[in-house]
Amino acid sequence: MDRMLNANGTLVAAWDADQADQARRDDTIRMLERARLESEALLAAPDAAPLDDVQDGIIDVARNARFESYDRTLVRALDIRAELMRRIKLGAHRPEEVRELYVALGRVCGVLSYLTLDLGQADTARVHAQASFQLGDRADHDQLRAWACGTRALALRFVKDFEKAAAAATDGLRYVNNSTGTAEPRLLCGLAASVANLGDSARALELLDQAERARDAAGPDEIPGLFTFTPAKQIYYRGFSLMWAEDKRTLRKSVKASTDAIEAWQVQRSPGDEMLSQIYLASASARLGDLDGSIAAVSPVLENPISAHFSWVRKRLNQLEGLLAEHFPDSPVAEDMRETLVAYVHST
Repeated sequence: MDRMLNANGTLVAAWDADQADQARRDDTIRMLERARLESEALLAAPDAAPLDDVQDGIIDVARNARFESYDRTLVRALDIRAELMRRIKLGAHRPEEVRELYVALGRVCGVLSYLTLDLGQADTARVHAQASFQLGDRADHDQLRAWACGTRALALRFVKDFEKAAAAATDGLRYVNNSTGTAEPRLLCGLAASVANLGDSARALELLDQAERARDAAGPDEIPGLFTFTPAKQIYYRGFSLMWAEDKRTLRKSVKASTDAIEAWQVQRSPGDEMLSQIYLASASARLGDLDGSIAAVSPVLENPISAHFSWVRKRLNQLEGLLAEHFPDSPVAEDMRETLVAYVHST
């Protein structure tokens, strides 16, 4: 409608402002309801579950975070966090358990950071990530500190603050050692994504290669799911980071990496990441001048309802629309696809 009325973004801006205001009202209602439920839980079940059971619950939430509804994951994560905070505040733990409590609570904050970022709330995600880091710092837990730095970098990349994102990833590398599992390749890939967006594709490629070597030397992670940087995710980062290059040789590497990532996601299921890899493939193809290849790559994404997608998908589809305008300004086919992308992103 904005385009039809030549409103130059006025209608879209008004829509976004209204949505943000509605989200704030909804958040307030949810917080009030959450407070009530937590108080009821404390009244109904003052006796704590064994800490090992709580740890098992964290593992289950981390493993299933992107395969179940956000509401269900949030409720489960908040329930666990409320119990952990109760134990810390009331001293309801043995002295030797306090470090485990800090680490467990830090991991729950990490899950919340990922979920809120998926929902487009980057500022809130950074708060959760910082809380995760501080709890890891209290526990002197390098793996949690390194992971939290990587998550803070992720939230900063979401708002395109690539210099601070690079600094956060670099800070995380200070905590890398034999106990930090796949934290090093994750941080190196995050740093590569930041420097690539700052225009240094050569340095990005060096960091991605360094990440491959780091993976070969990495030990096991303590927690699966969100706290593990999988091989598929690493291939995904190569495709994303290299798609910002100017030279065709590097862009072709991006195309290959994203193609490989899509294949890898068939084995290690992660629907959102698979959709993003398809968008990255479409973006690199567009930058190579391959309009047909770009459309073919993104078309599977458009077959799914937008309500099932998280904020990264919307953001990258908007970027793809801009790339099509830049590289195919006189193409009616590109114009049709751009209109399709815009309509799709704004369909809810």
